[in-house]
Amino acid sequence: MKRIDRMSRTSQANRTRPRSIAIEEPSRSSHERCLVLLMVGLVGMVLVLLLATGVEAGHPEPQATSASEVRPLLIDGEKLEFEIFYGAIPAGRASLEVKGRVTSNGEVYRIVSRARSNDVISLFFEVDDVIVSEVDAETLVPLFFEKRLREGPFERDEWAVFEPMGVVRTDKREYRVEPGTRDILSALYYVRGHDLKVGDEVVVKAFEGGKSYDARIRVLRKETVSTGRGDYDCLVIEPDIVEGAFAKTGKMLIWLTDDALKIPVLMKSKVAVGSFIARLVGSTHGEGV
Repeated sequence: MKRIDRMSRTSQANRTRPRSIAIEEPSRSSHERCLVLLMVGLVGMVLVLLLATGVEAGHPEPQATSASEVRPLLIDGEKLEFEIFYGAIPAGRASLEVKGRVTSNGEVYRIVSRARSNDVISLFFEVDDVIVSEVDAETLVPLFFEKRLREGPFERDEWAVFEPMGVVRTDKREYRVEPGTRDILSALYYVRGHDLKVGDEVVVKAFEGGKSYDARIRVLRKETVSTGRGDYDCLVIEPDIVEGAFAKTGKMLIWLTDDALKIPVLMKSKVAVGSFIARLVGSTHGEGV
């Protein structure tokens, strides 16, 4: 992983107002946000692996894992690009990108999730979502979270500042959270940082939309899948989705490469109005990984 040279730091508590999202306008692309967040959460997007995930009663408690034992997998320069399908119909594209940068609060990793519907889908329902997470480059704890959602007639802008001593400050109020709580985007990279094995269950403390919850991700099995870019030996993981838009609609499955990078190469989710598939179509990493 590319290291960022340390410079003098300003106290995190001095962050008094959010910064607006500033990203370069990408070349013509497309996407459908829901699945990327679920990857990860997505995407999580997003990217909504962790957005709609909660604790499901009846599961045995996993082996406790100290937050200090796991470091999120953040590679400066990594960019993952996905094509999203609604059934067999191309719906758009999504991307996840990590960049190291220097701010008034020191060095951070800036994670940007971008999701856009394609030209055809945009005729009926245009999606253009941006989600940003910044984490401390040394401690890898979350500092700042922002999302700008543009989905048809629906628009929402939110931000959250993660402060010391278990405080999250949003545009509405302050919340008390448990130590180790993460935003939904950095949580994806936290899961990727685990040495996952079949039978494992990872619990992530997440905060989103004014709510804190435990997200559980189970490692089901190993499989080899083909995405059009080649064959990948993967671990199949499943989040327990018991609340939110994706609750009670079927399984959400994610295929992560069974190696040190744990790259999501395939995602499948059934929702109330059909099913989504996301396939990895491009990836770049820092230092030639």
